[in-house]
Amino acid sequence: MSFWRSYLIAMGFMTRLGPARTASPAELAGTMQAFPAVGATLGLLWIAPFTLGLGRGHSFVQAWLLACWAFWLTRGLHDDGLADVSDAWGSGARGERFWAILKDSRIGAFGVVGLVLAYSGRIVLAEPLFAAGAWGSLVFAPVLGRLTALALAWLGRDLSRPGLGQLFLAGASGPVLAAGLAQTCLLGLLIAPGRVLVLALVLALVVVLGFKRLAGAQGGLNGDFLGAATTLGELAALLAAAVLL
Repeated sequence: MSFWRSYLIAMGFMTRLGPARTASPAELAGTMQAFPAVGATLGLLWIAPFTLGLGRGHSFVQAWLLACWAFWLTRGLHDDGLADVSDAWGSGARGERFWAILKDSRIGAFGVVGLVLAYSGRIVLAEPLFAAGAWGSLVFAPVLGRLTALALAWLGRDLSRPGLGQLFLAGASGPVLAAGLAQTCLLGLLIAPGRVLVLALVLALVVVLGFKRLAGAQGGLNGDFLGAATTLGELAALLAAAVLL
């Protein structure tokens, strides 16, 4: 499958920006190669209203608007995964009880806490970047988020559970991960300070290893884990930039 078709399918699945497309399991697996490109597109859209002057001079307002804008662009898809994993992890359940809680559409206290921490973190960490005009670091955050999901899919591909996430894990081959990492590093070096890139990658690795450990303990890894990894990967990039700029 061509990279362009992979990109369009991924955009339609992960954002509001592409029309929903009928895709075969193999095509959905193939979208993994386009994850960093989707992240770059989202990053450019993240900053677009603000480079045109929206909220200029009011960095906290801009950071709050960014949180709202980012939510709208993705329909909160990845944050939903974070809420589900937070509920299941926070419950202390193991085995099939863990998975029953994770798949429950109702949100619990731990899911609420996870979302509050994620959204407050996005606002607090983006504020100094707006104040400093660090547009490149803001663009980089969704790129790293999708690389984090790709890396987790590759590392946990032997733990896949039945469901949509299984299709994405099937596409997370070594060459796809290597290409995604190369794209992410190249883009990061072009638009963000090198020290920010290094720290962001280290923090993303911590996220990946943490989720891999949880998945191993619970005997599986699904799409909710990938969504949660995406959100925390974005926060890792924002945190790295906020503390080093």
